[in-house]
Amino acid sequence: MLWRSAKMRNWYVGLMLLIVGCNTATAPVPAPSPTADTPLVTATPVADAPVEPDTPFALEDGFRLLTRSDFDAFGAEDGTWSEIPEGLACTGKPRGYLYSHDSFQNFTWRLEYRYPRPESLKDDTKFKGNTGFMIYITGEHKIWPVSLEVQGKHVQIGMIKENGGASAPTVEDHPEVRESARKPVGQWNRLEIVSKDGELSVTLNDQPLSKSTPAFLSAGSIGIQAEDHPFEVRRMRIRVDP
Repeated sequence: MLWRSAKMRNWYVGLMLLIVGCNTATAPVPAPSPTADTPLVTATPVADAPVEPDTPFALEDGFRLLTRSDFDAFGAEDGTWSEIPEGLACTGKPRGYLYSHDSFQNFTWRLEYRYPRPESLKDDTKFKGNTGFMIYITGEHKIWPVSLEVQGKHVQIGMIKENGGASAPTVEDHPEVRESARKPVGQWNRLEIVSKDGELSVTLNDQPLSKSTPAFLSAGSIGIQAEDHPFEVRRMRIRVDP
C-alpha cells in the first residue's frame, strides 16, 4: 500500500497497536512458594470441652470385676441399665437402684463414672447431674433404703451421707480437695471407697477427700442409684479386705 502521507501512516500504526493491546489477556501472577520465612497457615480446631486421654486399665491383685450380673434392680427397670464396654450406662429414670447379691463389710470398692456433658453447659458448678453409691444397704427395699451413701452428685462428689433413716455418721469432709481434684463434667472421675468395720474413707482421683466414723451400720449390700440423670460407670471392682 502506498501511503499518501507520513501522518496517515503513523495514525494507522497507532490504531493497530491499540487493537492488539486490548485483545491480549494479562497472565496471572503466580503466588510465591512457601519458604522458611513464609510458612503455611492452617486452621486449628477448637474443642467444645476439655478432652482427657483415656487411661489404660489393668485389674489389681486381689480385686474382682463387678458386672450387671452381680446386681439386682429395685425401682429402676431393666431398660434403665445397659452394658457398655467395661461397665454400665444408666438412663437415670425411673428412680431406683442396683444392689449387690453379696453383702460386704470390710472392702475396697473402686470405680470410674461420668455424665454426658450438655452442649449448653457453661458453668460446671450449675450442673445438676446426680447419682450415688450406696453402702451397707439394709432392711426393706425402698427409695431410698437404710444405708450410707457416697455422693455421685457432681457438685458434692464423694460426700458421705445417710439414707432411709439411718443414723448420721460423724463426717470429715474437705471441700477444697473436691474443688481441686474433681474433673470437668464429661470426663471420668475415679472413686475409691474403703470400708473397715463401719468406718468409710473416700478418695477422689487419688486425693483423700472424706471419711466417716462408724455409726450403727457396718455391713450390707452395695448399690448404685438411678436418680433422674444419665451417667456411665466403668471398671467397677471390689476387694474383700481382712
